[in-house]
Amino acid sequence: MATAYTVPQVIEMLQAATLQPAQLPAAISALQTMVWKSKGWDSGLSEEIVEILGDLAYDLDFYEADPAARAEDPSYFADDRAVQEIASALRRIRR
Repeated sequence: MATAYTVPQVIEMLQAATLQPAQLPAAISALQTMVWKSKGWDSGLSEEIVEILGDLAYDLDFYEADPAARAEDPSYFADDRAVQEIASALRRIRR
């Protein structure tokens, strides 16, 4: 079973992944697990933050670290785009 992370922990993991892309798979997994599988993760958060994190979880579903797997579908993207998506979402959350 996956570890349940809090919203601040997931945001911290995402921030770290923008600086060290090797951490992207773990950070993305933590985000998606929180958004899609954790009950009550969004309690106490503004609707805007819930929407931003939900959209980010969906968008990052198209991240593929493996170049061979990424070549199978033009909608898949690599580390650089994943970092851009995360950075954009984090900027929106900080506003």
